[in-house]
Amino acid sequence: MIRKHHLSGRNSTSLMLKRQVRPWHRWLGIFSAVFVLLIAISGVLINHSNQLSIDNAHVKQSWLLDYYGIKTPTNIHIYQTSPLLASSDNLVWVGKHLALEADSAIHGIVPFNDMLIAIDNNNLYLISNEGALLEKQDITTGLPSGLIAIANDGQIWLNSDTGSYMADNDLIEWTAAKPFAPLPWVTPLTEVGNDSVKSSTQIVSLQARSHHLTWERALLDIHSGRFFGALGPWFMDLVALALIIMSISGVYLWVQHKPKRVKSR
Repeated sequence: MIRKHHLSGRNSTSLMLKRQVRPWHRWLGIFSAVFVLLIAISGVLINHSNQLSIDNAHVKQSWLLDYYGIKTPTNIHIYQTSPLLASSDNLVWVGKHLALEADSAIHGIVPFNDMLIAIDNNNLYLISNEGALLEKQDITTGLPSGLIAIANDGQIWLNSDTGSYMADNDLIEWTAAKPFAPLPWVTPLTEVGNDSVKSSTQIVSLQARSHHLTWERALLDIHSGRFFGALGPWFMDLVALALIIMSISGVYLWVQHKPKRVKSR
């Protein structure tokens, strides 16, 4: 009788424990499932980011760029709308292609022969019409410093803090000179009454913001939990802990329900 009572008490305790564990196991499974799916999908995409070109695919969704706090460029200048030729701060855009990331803000872009010429404070950049950087000139190559503007009247002229300079036909030597007539210094197109300039400005704005964020970066942040803010990684740790508890509780429930083997006589 004592033995039966002892077994009955142990079975009662085991049954009570199972009843307590089962709801926890169920709710932890539901809680973890969504985040496990998120982690699994993002992990697979990250592993194949190169094959899927995710590492070079830039985010175009404005809401996501806003979420990351990526702001509109301070200065957007449109020099040509078709094909698009523009600058945003220190970036030069040829069509939808980022052609150049200059050392400082762009002061002008001008077509010349079969290429484009852009200048910033102290550098001159030669760019192909397809948007590839061909050459960079600076003070070490004889370029004047403190550049302000660029003009093309058949010859390339530069306006700088120290005066105007004219280039030779090969754009190698720069000679201080005074033009005989006013030069057509390049200035950006204005948006006033020009819908194509407004549209181009919006395109460049999105492209410039998108340049700072790739889908690979966003997926890495989602996978690690950083996407959800400063507490995101800790939250992912809680998900991992929930999975550990669910695994242990699952094994326990399986052992309790495992049918006992009948010993053969």
